[in-house]
Amino acid sequence: MSGHLSVLQANVNHCAGAQDLLLQSMAEWSIDVVIVAEPYAVPPSPHWAGDTEDLVAIVVRPGAGSPLVVKARGRGYVAAVRGEVAFVGVYFSPNRDLAALERFLDVLGPLVGQLAPLQVFVAGDLNAKSTAWGNPATNPKGREVEEWALAAGLSLLNVGAVQTCVRWSGGSVVDVTFATPAIARRVEGWRVETGVETLSDHRYIRFEVSPAPVRPASSSTSSRGRSQFPRWALSKLDRELAEEAAIVGGWSLPPLSEFGLDEAASRLSDAAGRDFLHGRK
Repeated sequence: MSGHLSVLQANVNHCAGAQDLLLQSMAEWSIDVVIVAEPYAVPPSPHWAGDTEDLVAIVVRPGAGSPLVVKARGRGYVAAVRGEVAFVGVYFSPNRDLAALERFLDVLGPLVGQLAPLQVFVAGDLNAKSTAWGNPATNPKGREVEEWALAAGLSLLNVGAVQTCVRWSGGSVVDVTFATPAIARRVEGWRVETGVETLSDHRYIRFEVSPAPVRPASSSTSSRGRSQFPRWALSKLDRELAEEAAIVGGWSLPPLSEFGLDEAASRLSDAAGRDFLHGRK
């Protein structure tokens, strides 16, 4: 079992100053692993691993444990192993369409499976919005990512609704963190750093990985930070909303077959309530 890890996520918008500040913060905070979207440059260093187009990179602190071993890379993704943990850094441009996102995720899903039996983190900026990870509304790309993550057997680590991208035109939550269930239970302190200068319109995300589980297997993302919403009548569900609620709820609920009909309906209602209150049609 690997030891304690300190992880940082960022998007530096291809800005030299933002990347320099990120590396300074990495050193000051003794960060072990950084996943950086839109890096300014990816140097030819054993401590760096980038995708094929400098859209995303993984960085490890020199002298901080095991070396970085690259397992796969392509446009917008790079997978590298440090010790017993695999990190997949991802970036998907907002200018690319839904069909392109589907093709992108079709590559990532098998990659996560191929990294087994290692524990895996998938982290970065997918420019997909969903209430599941705290954005006020869900868009088609967000629903696509929800479905993909569930099919890949990943747990969502995002907690709360603090904006990860802040612009003059408005903010959003587009930076996400997923993990395979066993290592997700070892994550603590996932947060968006709101009071830290980044020289970017994206905020830093930080979390720690403990050597042993900090939550039982039955613990859910919602119990770690999401608000609990009122129940509502299943008779008012439309098909699309029901499907989305089941997808999102799947990250935190045991199989419905373990419950009676009334309990299963109640749990599905809880999972769907967030989307209902945000006005999904």
